[in-house]
Amino acid sequence: MKKILSILFGASLLLATSAQAEGMIGIKYGTGELDATKKAYTAGDTDYASASKAKDHEYGAIFAELAIPALEGLSVGLEVIPFTATIMLENPKEAMTGAELSDHTTLYGQYMISMGSGGVYVKAGYASADIGTITQTRNSGAETPITTINSQSDKLEGPMLGIGFQSNELGDGFVARLEATYTDYDDISVTTTSNGSTSVKKTAEAELTTLSISLAKTF
Repeated sequence: MKKILSILFGASLLLATSAQAEGMIGIKYGTGELDATKKAYTAGDTDYASASKAKDHEYGAIFAELAIPALEGLSVGLEVIPFTATIMLENPKEAMTGAELSDHTTLYGQYMISMGSGGVYVKAGYASADIGTITQTRNSGAETPITTINSQSDKLEGPMLGIGFQSNELGDGFVARLEATYTDYDDISVTTTSNGSTSVKKTAEAELTTLSISLAKTF
């Protein structure tokens, strides 16, 4: 899906430079709930320790869309969230672990159904973000009890689905949108050792639900 959307976005960009293609550039403000679950499996043991947490984040994003001239109502877009979100998971039997998301980018296709002075649209795409896996331990007796002892980076990716409403009543080429999206990221697994010998596999699952408003200028 990511490759197909990349090709469509690139083709639309080329057409926009040589024809009267339609498009828009906009800004977005919204709130998102990031749900994360961590499971730790010890080698030779079928049981696992689990911890889950949901955290709300406000965010801002910028996006650009280009219409596909040959297909009425269909467009491709690119959205970037230039901010960082952090969520920590605490297990009473283990050190705290968490994730830090940054450079969240979504490439998507969108289909608009016109209705009067606006329209309803659906969208599907592929999201990608840099994720830093943070491990922390409690340092007893210290004024600051949490100390970071390990950090590693990975890529968090997964499909995105969304639905929204667009109003064209602002005039001068400006449009407003109300939108909801859901992203189901692929699992991430890492294997660590405890006490120098015991192997522990840790799997992280994450999903993101957002509700946003946006303002864009068409061209």
